[in-house]
Amino acid sequence: MSETFYNFKLDLEPNLIDMIYDILRMSTIQLVTQIMFYMNNSSLSLFSETFIKTFIFINFGIIVYYLLIRKLFSFVSDDYLRVTDNEYVSTPPMNTATPSDLPKAPALPPPSPAPAPKVVSNNSPKNSTNTSINNLSNNAKNSTNTPNNSTNTPINSN
Repeated sequence: MSETFYNFKLDLEPNLIDMIYDILRMSTIQLVTQIMFYMNNSSLSLFSETFIKTFIFINFGIIVYYLLIRKLFSFVSDDYLRVTDNEYVSTPPMNTATPSDLPKAPALPPPSPAPAPKVVSNNSPKNSTNTSINNLSNNAKNSTNTPNNSTNTPINSN
């Protein structure tokens, strides 16, 4: 059973919990990227002024998004996640979760039936317009598009 090291119970709305996860996600990406750049080029400063400012500005942008933009605009459609009311469904903590406690995903549509296989006949066609393979290969040898029978001739400038 997989458990997290630390569990925090926060009495916050789900939108703010999502904001915290996004700040943690973006901060992790920024820190790992900065450490990798530093390891690749040690002449760079690990925590330069530019990095600190960028780190703060990006996380501030995430906060503005969740507290302002997401409160001003809402985008919905009839087919959005196959849910029309978009109510938040909480999941139980990892250490107490059992398969019966977890929310159920919507059922998938039944698979479509497989198409009938095509029947291939081993009999040769009796059509008079068919050309044998030998005739095709002879025609290809006598074609004017081959380099030996090229119709391009050099032009003498005399």
